Amino acid sequence: MKMSTDSKLFMLFLGALAALPPISTDMALPAIGDIAQSLHTSASRAGLTLSLFMLGFAVSPLVYGPMSDRFGRRPALLAGLALFCIGGVITTFSHSITVLLSARVVQGAGAGAGMTLAFAIVRDLFEGAAAQRRLAMITVVANLAPIVAPSIGTGLLLALGWRSIYLLTLISGVILIAMVWVSFAETLKVRDNPPVASGDSRNAYSRLMRHPYVRRHVIVNGLGFAWMFAYVCGSPLVLLGTLGISHLLYSLMFACTGAGIVLGATLNGQLVHRGVASGKLLSAGIVLALVASVAISVLTVLGWDRIGTIMPLLVLCTFSFGLVAPSATHAAMEPFPELAGVTGGLLTSIQMILGAGASSLVVMLFPAFGVVAMSGVMGGAALLAALLYFPGHRKAVLAMSPQ
Repeated sequence: MKMSTDSKLFMLFLGALAALPPISTDMALPAIGDIAQSLHTSASRAGLTLSLFMLGFAVSPLVYGPMSDRFGRRPALLAGLALFCIGGVITTFSHSITVLLSARVVQGAGAGAGMTLAFAIVRDLFEGAAAQRRLAMITVVANLAPIVAPSIGTGLLLALGWRSIYLLTLISGVILIAMVWVSFAETLKVRDNPPVASGDSRNAYSRLMRHPYVRRHVIVNGLGFAWMFAYVCGSPLVLLGTLGISHLLYSLMFACTGAGIVLGATLNGQLVHRGVASGKLLSAGIVLALVASVAISVLTVLGWDRIGTIMPLLVLCTFSFGLVAPSATHAAMEPFPELAGVTGGLLTSIQMILGAGASSLVVMLFPAFGVVAMSGVMGGAALLAALLYFPGHRKAVLAMSPQ
C-alpha cells in the first residue's frame, strides 16, 4: 500500500530521510573514547569517524541530484540507502580503525541521498506556500534527531557498547529501504527528454549557479547552516570548557537549542500558512542571528559571559536558523522544477561545505579567542548572509512592484 503524499506518515518519512546525517553523527558523539580504546587508536583518530562521514555526505548529493532527475527519485533513494546500509554493516563489525573510517565515508555517501531527495520530492508534489509548509515540517522532524540522538547514543553505549550505535543506524537504513520499496510511489513525472542527461550534470549545476535568485538562496541557506553548525561544534568548548557546566546540564542546554530550531521551523510553516511573506521570515531570521551572535561577543568581551546570559541568545541563533532554512530552501527550489534533484543536491552540498568550514574555523580560533571564536564565526556567517541577501531581495521586490 502506497503512502498518501498528504499524510503525516509521508512527512515523517521525508523527515526521517533528512535526519539520517544527524542521527549518524550526533548519536556516535559519546562513543569516541570507547572506539579509540577498543580499536587501539587515539581519540583524535577515532574522531575522524565524524569528519569522514561528513566528507562523504558533502560530496554525494552532487551525484544523487542529477541521477534522480534522470532516472527517478525511487531508484536514487534505493541506491543511496543501500550504500548507507552497506556502510552500516561494515562499521558495526569493524575490527580496525582503518576499516571503520573507510566504512564511515561509504555510510556518509549513502546518507547524502536522504536530504537531497526529500527536498526534490516536495518540489515534485507541491508549490508555493504548500511546499514551504512541508519543507518546514521536514526541518522540524530532521532537527528533533539532534535533540535526542546524544542521549540515545549514551544509553546504547552504557548498555551494549559502541557497536550497538552503528547497528541502530543500520536498522534505521533497513527500515527506510523497506518503506521506499513497499510504500513510496515515484514522484518524478515522466518526461520524453530528461532534463539532465548523462554527462550534462555539470551544465545543470552551472545553470543554477548563474541564476542570481537561486544562487543567493542556496548560499544564504548554507550560511544559516554555518552559524548553526559553528554553535554545534563550539558548544562543548564553551559550555563544558569555558563555563564549566556539568555533562547533564550540557545535554539539557543542547536540547534547548535544538528545540529552538524546531520552534523556528514550526513558526515558519504556520506564518506562511497565514499569508506572511516568505521573504520577511528569511529577513527576520538573518537579523535575529546577527543581533544575537554580536550580543554574545559583546557580553564575552565585557566579562558577562554566563550560562544565564549566553544560553537565551544561543537559542535565538538556532531559532533563527529554523526560520531561515525552509524559506531559503523553498526559494532555491522554486524556479527550476525540472531540476529539483540537482537543486536539492546543490543545496545539501553547499550547506555541508559551509558548515564544515565554519566548524573548522571555530576549532582553529578557539585557543586564541575563546567564546568569541564561536560567536564571531556565527556572526560572520550571519553578516555574510545579510550582505548577500538584502541587496538582492530589494532588487527583486522592486522588479515585482507595479510601475
